[in-house]
Amino acid sequence: MRLKKWLGLVLSALLLFAAGCESVQGVDLNSVLKQSQHVKAYEGSMVFELDVKLSEDLLDEIAAEDEESASFVPLLTHVKFELDEIKVKDPVNASMRGKLTLGDIGIGFGIRQAGTIMVMELDGAAAPIVIDMAAMQEEFPGAVLTPEQQLELQEMALKAADSANGYLIGNMPNVSDISVELNAPVKVGGEELKLTKIGVRFDGAELLEWLKSYLKALTEDKEGLRAFIGAIETYIRESAGLFGEFGPTDDEGQADFGLNEDEFVEMLQMASLSLAYLETTEPELAREIFGENLTVSADLYVDGKLDIRRQDVEVNFRPDGKKLAELAEEESLAGLEGIRIYYSQELWNINGDVAIDATTVEGGVTVEEMEDWSTADTLRFFRGTGLYKLLANMGVGEQELWLFPDIDERAPIKSPDGQTLVPLRSVAEYFEAEVGWDHATKTITVNDDATGKQIVLQVGSSRAVVNGETEEWPYPVVLIDGVAYVPGDSLLATLGGTMEWDIDGDDWEVLILSRDVVKLIRS
Repeated sequence: MRLKKWLGLVLSALLLFAAGCESVQGVDLNSVLKQSQHVKAYEGSMVFELDVKLSEDLLDEIAAEDEESASFVPLLTHVKFELDEIKVKDPVNASMRGKLTLGDIGIGFGIRQAGTIMVMELDGAAAPIVIDMAAMQEEFPGAVLTPEQQLELQEMALKAADSANGYLIGNMPNVSDISVELNAPVKVGGEELKLTKIGVRFDGAELLEWLKSYLKALTEDKEGLRAFIGAIETYIRESAGLFGEFGPTDDEGQADFGLNEDEFVEMLQMASLSLAYLETTEPELAREIFGENLTVSADLYVDGKLDIRRQDVEVNFRPDGKKLAELAEEESLAGLEGIRIYYSQELWNINGDVAIDATTVEGGVTVEEMEDWSTADTLRFFRGTGLYKLLANMGVGEQELWLFPDIDERAPIKSPDGQTLVPLRSVAEYFEAEVGWDHATKTITVNDDATGKQIVLQVGSSRAVVNGETEEWPYPVVLIDGVAYVPGDSLLATLGGTMEWDIDGDDWEVLILSRDVVKLIRS
């Protein structure tokens, strides 16, 4: 589990974005940022929120065009990701609890990893999910690293970061609105502390100037760039052996960063030119994006060891949607009323002796076992979770089979009396039912997991035995070139589905058979 690496990358990116000064009122921010990259063990919590506000007119328009798409809008416009009780001992020993919220759907979870064993628990699921990293490493060497390799990779990454810091951090311009408050009261992990508070505030206009200055400084620092490229190339070369065929290589199989010094400078220059082009050719659009509508605020709380104990970062973009749509010549932007991004993290017991929650596989189900599950198995397993509602909304349980009488080898057949006959095995197996054949008695048995029904049929007979009860189907089972055909309406009704003829976009006649497993397992 690369929890520390993931969180560390987020932490560093936000800090680099929010600050960028060498020293403010006696606080060396470069040292603070560098120190944050050397956090290997810790306890903490984290919250990330994304809110997108759309106009009622746009929401009504989306609903009128596609009701199904409209149902996803709340899931995508309000996203909250929380991690509580984070405990990271090292890259391969960690535990945490958290919750992912999409609109009104909440998915609570817990993750524990001890060495090569990872256990994931979803609140309400039938059992924990066990992931054997060692087995995955054996099957995909390089794609999945061993615990020893992950520790080795961490050290390589820290070494590369130390070498690259001078270029990436040292060239950052100052932000004008930055303040330092000593002995600021703040709560971290439930404990009342007094820490050094570093506050940063700026709007879109200053952000644009900051970006232009930063790109210019990076481009002009030739010596720093060479050191940066060298550090990355060294990291790629040293770590390539860990990833095997999955590592970045050139045409000759040698470790390759994929970007030389000249190409990197060209990339920086292109970014600078893009900003200049926007300001020159679309000044009103530039002001609408990089103006008072965009604000960024960040508060960092640092202790005496220069460890960041808490950080709160908020980005707000509140444009005039109609004006933005007109300037950008993108009509859909007219309904955008605002975007808010919020991030907060608290850390304690930094690089201390962290005791993670116990990892047990008892009563768990493995990923390998889940690979053999049917759609019904999967939905039943997650039925008590928030994930179940999400899967249902996404249509995971919807099964639809198209059969073309003029194209398919095993095509549907229309009988003289108007019955539509379908190939039994092809249809039943598509809907994940098991089909058995007794050659001696010419009996076919269909076991459908989603409905819990067993259908027993016999070639030449129109009688069907469904869960022990005999039914009369409108047409007997017929065998054509070794393929058993049955009345489609009767089969689909028994499987909890429907059948209808239609014409596709190319004017081909098509038989559509469908059902929704979500509705079947609820009953």
